[in-house]
Amino acid sequence: MFINSISSEYARATTNGPYKNDSEFFDRFYPPFAYIRNMKRLFPLLAGILPFAVFQTEAAPSYSIIPEPARTELKQNTTKTLKLLSDKASPSLGIDAYQLTVTPQGVHLASGGREGRIYGLVTLQQLQDQLAAQPEGIPCGVITDKPRYPWRGMMVDPARHFIPIKDLKKFVDLMAYYKFNKLHVHLTDNQGWRLPVPGYPRLQSVASKREESFGDGIPHEGMYTRQELKDLVAYCAARGIEVIPEIDVPGHNQALHAAYPEFFCFPKPDMKVRTVAGNSKELVCPQKPEVWKFYATVFKELKDIFPSNTVHLGGDEAPTELWKKCPLCREARTKAGMKDEQEQMRAFFAKMTALLDKNGQTPQFWYEGNADIYHPGETVYAWRQDQARQAIEKTKKAGLNLIMASNEYCYLDFPQFPGQYNWGWMQTTTLQKCYELDPAFGKSTAEAGHIRGVHAPVWAEHLPDLNHLLYRVYPRAMALAEAGWSPMEVRSWENFQRKVADHRPFVLKRFNYDLKRTKDNEPPFRWENKK
Repeated sequence: MFINSISSEYARATTNGPYKNDSEFFDRFYPPFAYIRNMKRLFPLLAGILPFAVFQTEAAPSYSIIPEPARTELKQNTTKTLKLLSDKASPSLGIDAYQLTVTPQGVHLASGGREGRIYGLVTLQQLQDQLAAQPEGIPCGVITDKPRYPWRGMMVDPARHFIPIKDLKKFVDLMAYYKFNKLHVHLTDNQGWRLPVPGYPRLQSVASKREESFGDGIPHEGMYTRQELKDLVAYCAARGIEVIPEIDVPGHNQALHAAYPEFFCFPKPDMKVRTVAGNSKELVCPQKPEVWKFYATVFKELKDIFPSNTVHLGGDEAPTELWKKCPLCREARTKAGMKDEQEQMRAFFAKMTALLDKNGQTPQFWYEGNADIYHPGETVYAWRQDQARQAIEKTKKAGLNLIMASNEYCYLDFPQFPGQYNWGWMQTTTLQKCYELDPAFGKSTAEAGHIRGVHAPVWAEHLPDLNHLLYRVYPRAMALAEAGWSPMEVRSWENFQRKVADHRPFVLKRFNYDLKRTKDNEPPFRWENKK
């Protein structure tokens, strides 16, 4: 009856009656209509006043942990406290594994070893950050976790642009938050030498300095002290991170040539430290005794500073043109019955490896698939574009260990949005492209069991400071963290996107760093040749 009378009255009133429109009529006969209409006007106003307000009314339905744990069992109940109730050793879990049990009363941690405990506490940190953002509660549950691969590394490049220790420590803080465990420091290259070596003062006075960068007219320099590097090592160790130094040989050595031209086949006393990107033909001469004396001193210094027994020797992009012309090298090849410079390169690295072995150190290399310069048991990094699958097969056959650093997935100095600066050659590597990496490319353990893990190089020819560095590294490093840690069956691009969005306030609050990324919010570059 009410509906019928309303309908009749509406027809008469809006045709000839006093009501100008529908709203006036319904305000008179149905007062709640006015309330609804006014609230519709109010909500946009509130949105303008409170643009960041979040009206969370119930507990979070899942965890926001990066990298995704190997196994998560969620319970029906929730908790509003993450107080650590117990922290016990459980060796049967494995040295790098942990189990975190979340209850309404708090958290119980069991870990298989020092590494596992560190990772468990990092997961607890992320849950605490999630609870702070969602105080209505998070689910109770049991997280049983360990990494898929033992090697989850990142490389920084202070050789190209010097990175102060305080900035490296901030970089390390974020690494640890996402369970990376190897920091690879590229200490020498054409554009600078950053390691102090006793008895070789021109490394600091000459090789650590260049006149400018890309024609900007601004001098650039930097050299770490032994104590600074030791402090960095200790800082990393407390966070479960091993520091791997790199001394590039025999190439990428224009800065060394500027300081000590006598180490080279054709000394050039007027050689300058390189001021632009790219490589040069300058290789140290393997037939000069002073070269081997120098590197013996370098490796001893590395041993004194870095507890790691691993030394990265570079070994990539080493054109042998000057070795082919060098009278000393030609004589040595003839005397040893070597057919070409590649055999000489193999002998060079065998001698370098023997020098390291005296200190209990082992080498690593950037993998050049056709070089045939490696020895069984050594570790190499697959880095060249579109050669990852081939590298898996070749290194397996050669008896080498492999770390996946394929540049189309892992080079984090590449732009992350189309249209960002790429200097005329870099491909765009999106967050989703990084996330798509399966280090084994679907191969079985029998085919890919020699893969040790994942590595994210951040070459810094064009990244002058920490701000530029972090902008390009994150959030893509989070995708590679998950590629190195999480089994494929628990990974999900949709879930990962949700977690990245959740982590923006986590990282902002904990590290005072904003993960917001758009095509246009990259810090500006001062160089003109930035196309």
